[in-house]
Amino acid sequence: MRLYECADIIRSKNAGPFTLTIDLFFGDEERYSIAKGSTLLTVAGVAQAYGVEESRVKGVYFDDRIRAAKVSLLRWSSSTDPFCADMFGAHLHTPLADGELVPARSEGVPE
Repeated sequence: MRLYECADIIRSKNAGPFTLTIDLFFGDEERYSIAKGSTLLTVAGVAQAYGVEESRVKGVYFDDRIRAAKVSLLRWSSSTDPFCADMFGAHLHTPLADGELVPARSEGVPE
């Protein structure tokens, strides 16, 4: 299952000129648990989805109370760059949204 099939709302926006934030909201506990337990919503998974080094991913944060996640990463170009294709960061969620939700390997479970 891809993230866009699991999340009810996926949106991205600038968090300053050099940082992008992606908000994810899930309508039920089952889909939230699938996403939270995936390898995609990790620093390594986000870095792979965007083709950037892990050091560019500031973090992946979860709020169980509202079944939501936030992903923050450094932009590859400043939003003030005159050649920036998405100055507001509103379309930069696409690589993550298209990512596959592969379950993380559980402790004690052979591969």
